Amino acid sequence: MNYRKTLVSILFFLLFPPAFSFAQNSLADSLIKVVQKPGIHDSVKIKLYGDIAWELLASDINQALDYANKELELATKTNRKADIAQAESDIGNIYNRKSSYDTALIHYNKALELRKALKQDVKVAGVYSNIATVYTRQSMFEEALDISFKSLKLFEQVGDEQKQCILLGNIGYLYYDLEQNKSAEVFYQKGLALARKNKLRVLEGSLLISVGGIKFDEGVVNDSIVNVSKMDSALYYFLEAEKILVANNVIYNLGVVYNNIGRIYTQKGKYDLAVSFYEKGLKNREAVEDLLGVALSYMNLATTELLRGNADKSISYLEKSARIFHSLKNYLNLKQAYGKLAEAYKVKGNYPESLKYFELYAKYKDSVYTESNAEKMAEMQTKYDTEKKDLEIAKQKAELEAREIEKKRQQTFITALIGLVILIILLGYFIYSRNKIKQKARMDKEIANQREIRSKAVIEAEEKERRRIAQDLHDGVGQILSAAKLNLSGLEDKMKLIPDNYQDPERSSLLSNALELVNDSVKEVRAVSHNMMPNTLIKLGLASAVREFITKISSVPNLKIDLQIVGMEERLDNTVETVLYRVIQEVVANIIKHAKANVISMQLIRHENELTIMIEDNGVGFDKNKVTQFEGIGLKNIISRVEFLNGQVEFDSTPGQGTTVVIEVPLV
Repeated sequence: MNYRKTLVSILFFLLFPPAFSFAQNSLADSLIKVVQKPGIHDSVKIKLYGDIAWELLASDINQALDYANKELELATKTNRKADIAQAESDIGNIYNRKSSYDTALIHYNKALELRKALKQDVKVAGVYSNIATVYTRQSMFEEALDISFKSLKLFEQVGDEQKQCILLGNIGYLYYDLEQNKSAEVFYQKGLALARKNKLRVLEGSLLISVGGIKFDEGVVNDSIVNVSKMDSALYYFLEAEKILVANNVIYNLGVVYNNIGRIYTQKGKYDLAVSFYEKGLKNREAVEDLLGVALSYMNLATTELLRGNADKSISYLEKSARIFHSLKNYLNLKQAYGKLAEAYKVKGNYPESLKYFELYAKYKDSVYTESNAEKMAEMQTKYDTEKKDLEIAKQKAELEAREIEKKRQQTFITALIGLVILIILLGYFIYSRNKIKQKARMDKEIANQREIRSKAVIEAEEKERRRIAQDLHDGVGQILSAAKLNLSGLEDKMKLIPDNYQDPERSSLLSNALELVNDSVKEVRAVSHNMMPNTLIKLGLASAVREFITKISSVPNLKIDLQIVGMEERLDNTVETVLYRVIQEVVANIIKHAKANVISMQLIRHENELTIMIEDNGVGFDKNKVTQFEGIGLKNIISRVEFLNGQVEFDSTPGQGTTVVIEVPLV
């Protein structure tokens, strides 16, 4: 008997970017320090909890769950529906990784209902895809494939190639599990091409494992190597995947790689080497509490021990794996474990036990994979591939039925004529109304586009003019004043050579005053030039420019400024840095001018796809419902600049209780 399936493919989650990358880095420690500081806005704290849970997933899955629960608790307390949905999805992913599928489904379904209510169609598709991973692991293949195709279609419509890549991998995995390798490889290769196109390294590594699994199956038939080149190709794919996954510390998928390399060495008869790789894979899977992976490692070890002649040890491993598969309702792999137990007991000479497990194997084989099951899966794919054609056929059929009905109605000519006239009038009105609506929509869209273009042009022109004036002041006026200073200094030196009896005290005083005024003018020109376009912003970027700006204004009497910057090691786009620097200048200037504050707290935190800036003061605050005041202190200018970057700004202020400004700008 050929029991080939041992999970050489990877299931992908959608909502943790990037998929299955569990690298622990210093960012987690930095984020924990930031979130523990007092006064952080709730919206920022919720996001930080989610980021920390993600960063801790590789090293401590239970601590990751604690932070995800904190994320859910705070989101619920503040009644932020979108954040509650994200937290439920995050918790569901953690339980899915722990193989606690029933609990994972509870949280996924809560996230699903919230996102449906919020009409977040793309995120609804994401939750559906994660539910599909649970169905797949519970051998509910038809349900999993149906959901996966729906999600894939939606992500194709919105052009999200990263999520398309994930869905293609999951669909390939479904076909692979049902021993439809040709269909599986088609989807794997499509996903691999998208991963390489978009430089999604972790997804690329995972899909390399999947393709390697196909090559392995092509090289082995009935547990014998029939094609050495295919086996070598499989080993190449696994080793290439290992390089990527080791570089990114992807512990979960490394467990899969090591188990598959072990399988190759088992086929080559290098049992000691195979066992060493199986044990490495088992260690990785135990580290991330992947029960399904642990059970599969046991089954691989059992196969090798049986080949070594250790039937008892093989049976022990298989019984452990069967118990786990049964608890997880993973009947596909449970069927394989029973088949291998039948074989092990046969080798041992215990034929009653061998027959017992063979009957169980046959029972689960019929329930998990039948010709009917395969036909339904094929029909499902055809359904989505030919959906447009089916719609066209249905439309033609409807038109034919309409003609038949019209023929019958022609028996009463007058009635038909009146009906036709009415139909024409209604149709004409409908076309007229629709064209009018479309025309208005196009006009509104064009007006909005022109407004955006004008807004961008104004801001870009303003920054360009600042640079020009700063350059002119520095290179033009500044150089002229410096030359005047040198000439006056030379004249002063010559006057010192004149004997005291011929000195004119009034003239000497006027010369000294002129020299001092020129010197002050040089300093003032340099200061104005630097304020208009700081060299630090141009050369070193936003983080360094903000630090320099804060250092300069720290001399303001009775004002304490606290600055925290996290994740800003890499430069941003020049335009983004310039606009954000102006926004920060404007906010701080407003605080100093209007707020009467003595403490300012500023935080710049870079997330995966977003930059968050939070500025707080303990000043007098203001009533943001008063439009004239809202515009008068310059906040309208801040809002327009943030909108130029497609970002959002939120002002939280109450008279007498200070002000909090939260700015969120997308980085992709």
